[in-house]
Amino acid sequence: MELIMLNPGSKEPLYIQLYKYFKVEIENSRLGEGEKLPSIRGLAKSLAVSKITVEKAYQQLMSEGYIENCDRSRYRVNKFEGTAFKVGLPPGPQVVSAVKEELDEGRVLYDFASGEMDIDGFNFSLWKRYISKAFFNKERLVGYGNIQGEEELRSEIAKYVHNSRGGKVRKEQIIIGPGVQSLLNTLCSILKADNSSIAFEEPGFKNGRHIFADHGFHIIPITMKTDGIDMEELVSSKTRLVYISPSHQFPTGYIMPIGKRNRLLRWAEEVSATIIEDDYDSEFRYFGRPIPALKGLDNGGNVVYLGSFSKVMPPSMRVSYMVLPDRLLPVYQKNSSLYNQAASTIEQLALAKFMADGHLERQIRRLRKLYYEKSLLFFDALKQVFGKQIEVNETESGLHTLITVKSDLRAQELVDRAMARGCRVASVQDYYWEHMPEKQPQMILYFSKIPASHMQIAVQLLKEAWFTAG
Repeated sequence: MELIMLNPGSKEPLYIQLYKYFKVEIENSRLGEGEKLPSIRGLAKSLAVSKITVEKAYQQLMSEGYIENCDRSRYRVNKFEGTAFKVGLPPGPQVVSAVKEELDEGRVLYDFASGEMDIDGFNFSLWKRYISKAFFNKERLVGYGNIQGEEELRSEIAKYVHNSRGGKVRKEQIIIGPGVQSLLNTLCSILKADNSSIAFEEPGFKNGRHIFADHGFHIIPITMKTDGIDMEELVSSKTRLVYISPSHQFPTGYIMPIGKRNRLLRWAEEVSATIIEDDYDSEFRYFGRPIPALKGLDNGGNVVYLGSFSKVMPPSMRVSYMVLPDRLLPVYQKNSSLYNQAASTIEQLALAKFMADGHLERQIRRLRKLYYEKSLLFFDALKQVFGKQIEVNETESGLHTLITVKSDLRAQELVDRAMARGCRVASVQDYYWEHMPEKQPQMILYFSKIPASHMQIAVQLLKEAWFTAG
């Protein structure tokens, strides 16, 4: 292994520099399978950096599957099977020709408004084997299934939430459903007796707000700050129910720091409030450890936790889950006859075994690596193609970004122009409950569904739509 050179004067954190160094060494086979990395203490001493710097670099490499922990302080290299694609590869002439042909036919070529999975992001052959295994449970498949969800799956989810998000939950607290929106309908019926209003982040999850509004709740939009929901506004609202996504807020991408999470939990205890935590996109934090879920910090039983597999498994597999605090379980159980289990028993049993065999963790590592590499392509294309015509809110997590378009056009005009050029985009304005006056239009752009080899030309089409007269 050659001498490691870190640049303390760089804007890039030292742990990221160190992470990138080992990543390149492994990808170029200069560090082979089974080879041990220097100990954390020894490397920190030789580089004159803190142990935390080395630990963070190693943790990121491990989360992406480059290395594994072979004892408490030493790590070794995993088998490397190649990158998903070559970063910076320009589109070939056949790609450009195909795009022009489809554009002439008026098709949507690039869906920047969807956070759906990359088509190469899942091993369908492997999943098919687990579906086939589920058919051996014939006696389980001729009934309607457990109202709360199959016990094996709830047990695996309890372990997953504990290991990945720090939440100490029991399988008895978990409710399975075919998507978050279905679970919210159940939750509305549980909460309605004691609550007439609910606070939501502004901008925020529009479908969730509409579901609560349809159930008769008064919606209170609370301003988003860079460190999360505005606590002063929340306290002043007098509501005792709030819906938040602290780990990766949509659509801003902001992450709520630990101090504010504790403040929010204190508020909930003081006024006996309920916090609904939507752990949106929490798996895709590309550097450093994920911040523990609010549920993992909750000692007062005030957090309802919502999770979904729709970003790490194909969303056509409709399985999401909700963790109820103990005080709400009796209400759910009292009315359980009103609820039906709509998630497929076959897919629940297949997913339970898939998780038990360690494949979900491998899938998350695979996607984290794929999307990190794709994010490099995406942000590089935005900078190269648009230059200073846009401002990019570049983050180190998630599958989307916000951009401010330096244009006199209104947001809806930009959406329409993009669609005319074969690109579907969404305006941030669509995620406000109350109308917000525009200064400069902001767009939400997902990169997860855009093919890596098409990234440059897809972004180029957006520029042509927005900055070419016509």
